[in-house]
Amino acid sequence: MNTPIAFIRRHLDPVDRLGEVLFGLIMALGFTSACRLGLAQPDNRDLLIGISGCNLAWAFVDGAMHTLASLFERGRRARLFRMVAQAKTEADAFELIDRELRGRLETLATDHERERIYRWVLEAVQRGKHEQAWLSWGDALGGVAVGLLIVVATVPVVIPFLLFRNADVAVRVSELMAIGLLFWIGCWWGREVGSSPLRIG
Repeated sequence: MNTPIAFIRRHLDPVDRLGEVLFGLIMALGFTSACRLGLAQPDNRDLLIGISGCNLAWAFVDGAMHTLASLFERGRRARLFRMVAQAKTEADAFELIDRELRGRLETLATDHERERIYRWVLEAVQRGKHEQAWLSWGDALGGVAVGLLIVVATVPVVIPFLLFRNADVAVRVSELMAIGLLFWIGCWWGREVGSSPLRIG
């Protein structure tokens, strides 16, 4: 079934999902306080509209930034391929590849294994098989998934404004829900990275 959650999982990896939910909740918590302070006599309708509008704006901005970051990463790889292809000697090419990949491989591979990987990269460049720095449909869908995830994650924060008539009570319940969700996300994050869930929470 192509549900919003399935769509998000298909286009975002676990780290991106956790990060976006975390930042979305932090922004929602900040927006809740900011909207309340910005209204002389806040009522639930004004707060609901203000907070929902802020969250939607953040979802749009963060989705666009995710799309542009994906394009930037592809452009960086394409630039590396061009520089390696134009290197005058094999040693120069290996130095460029090492500069790009050493930090990612240093704890995962020995010097001999890294050299083999560098040679594979060089052979791939020499075959001319590398992607161009163009915006892809997958990049756009990833951005949509980010925006959708932020909206879904912050729905619990705005529900109190529909359930409680008293704006002060709604704000307090909304903030408690946001803090509780932040703690839960921290525990989830701790479990994912193999650390203490309660400590990370």
